[in-house]
Amino acid sequence: MVGPAMKPNASGARLCFDEFELDEADARLTRAGKPVAIAPKPFALLCALARTPRLLMTKNALLDAVWGHRFVTDSVLKSAISDLRAALREDPKQPRYIETVSRRGYRFIGAAVGPLSQSAAPVEANGGAGVSHAATALTALCRGDATLAGLIRAVAATLEHDRMAVIDPSAQCLS
Repeated sequence: MVGPAMKPNASGARLCFDEFELDEADARLTRAGKPVAIAPKPFALLCALARTPRLLMTKNALLDAVWGHRFVTDSVLKSAISDLRAALREDPKQPRYIETVSRRGYRFIGAAVGPLSQSAAPVEANGGAGVSHAATALTALCRGDATLAGLIRAVAATLEHDRMAVIDPSAQCLS
């Protein structure tokens, strides 16, 4: 089964999973149509994870994607994951949306709802390593150049997007 993917548009992305709708462009997370209170960093973290469903995002990649080139520790990430799980009403021992990969990172495992558009089957690169791992390694090499790191992330996200099923942006989330 192909995992969910966010449908990018000019100003963000949208994903429906279970009774939630994540709308990056509108900076909104709703549950059964009602807004879910979530701080900006946990929201950005959810968006980063949802852009690469079912693929591991390392701690460093998440820290870079959400906190940029600031010097922050893993504890900041752990706290934001905890806040995100609270907003999603998720038990970390029985994850439905965010899976912890011990000492490595996290992955989004929520199942998309609503009609999926036609797309090619997912491709496993480098024995399952995927594009995001190569982008993570390249981004780490570019820590001093935010523009170059951002460009690498954008290319990796585009390549990743081209190989996954996407949610139709005109589709309504099921409640």
